[in-house]
Amino acid sequence: MPQKRNSKAFGLYQSILILTDVEVHAKRDLATIKTFGPKDVRIFTSGAAAVDHIAEHGADLIFCDSSLSDMTGVKFTQIVNQNMSGRPMPIIMVTLENRKDHVLDSIAAGCIGYILRPYSLDTFEKYLILANQLDSYPEIEEMELREAQDMVARGDFDDAIEAFEELISEQDEAQKYYDMGCRYMAEGKYGKAIVSFKKAVKINDLFAEAYKGLAEAYRERGDLESFKEYMKRAADVHAQFDRLEETRALFIEILKFDADTPNPFNSLGVKLRKQGDYPGAIHAYAQALELTPEDENIHFNMAKALYFMGKLEPASAKVEAALRMNPDFAEAHKLYQRIHGKPWVPTKGDAAKPRVLPEGAKRSAKDLGP
Repeated sequence: MPQKRNSKAFGLYQSILILTDVEVHAKRDLATIKTFGPKDVRIFTSGAAAVDHIAEHGADLIFCDSSLSDMTGVKFTQIVNQNMSGRPMPIIMVTLENRKDHVLDSIAAGCIGYILRPYSLDTFEKYLILANQLDSYPEIEEMELREAQDMVARGDFDDAIEAFEELISEQDEAQKYYDMGCRYMAEGKYGKAIVSFKKAVKINDLFAEAYKGLAEAYRERGDLESFKEYMKRAADVHAQFDRLEETRALFIEILKFDADTPNPFNSLGVKLRKQGDYPGAIHAYAQALELTPEDENIHFNMAKALYFMGKLEPASAKVEAALRMNPDFAEAHKLYQRIHGKPWVPTKGDAAKPRVLPEGAKRSAKDLGP
């Protein structure tokens, strides 16, 4: 194939690895990749051999088939992302496998893209550009982080503190992108889901580094209490990231094994509540209500999580909402009695009938049990 020197993808990568145990796939991928002018392309049939190579030499980008001589492509991706230090390795799955479960497993393992064979040159080019964009995001914020770190090195502690505080002012951004990723997965928009998750990871890393830099600036200024506080916040950011990753894995399992659930966010909330993660459950129920706001089961489930957190006033509001939607909701009556010590009595206009589901549709799960 002639080289595409006028492409935005040309020359973006120095080192690229191809992993496949199918010779014809290796030849096709090599010919396609060389079109975009990388300096070094290596082919591996063994995942273990590729891991050893990456540990010693690194790689800018990896294209991985679903089947290798000694493991699956998903297993290879898990090994690389769990064991390699530094930033996650950019791995794109290139495969004949189009089952939904395999796509979800690849996302869970940490792939940044999914290309189905046979692919076009334009599709390959698009993913080369996308991988580069994901790696550079958020470039402006990273420049600001480096500038703030340089201020600490120069002894400009007050300016550094101001710069770091500006960086961390949008701390819920990582959560926002995780939520977007889950919504895209629920809609089957897997490419957009991958992009959202990768943005969340990079933003999370940025916040952790900003908190560490802020702690360092306070320590150099002699404020040890603030130093300890911001080091704790840096640790909290990492802990939150671990929780988000666990939640994402749980959500993927729901999409794989409970595909008929009418609202996967409600199912996620039930699982998180039973694990004792009440804030996570409430967040999931809130997303569930965006999809089906008139679902009394979800209002009840949120009420139960709020009740276990000791937030009786909002719990009461949610259980009353469930009862107004369905005055015959026995479990909601019990929870209302537990909160108020008296039975719920409908006010004028509350005698609504339980919603009627379309034929064949299922009700959302109720969070029953302790």
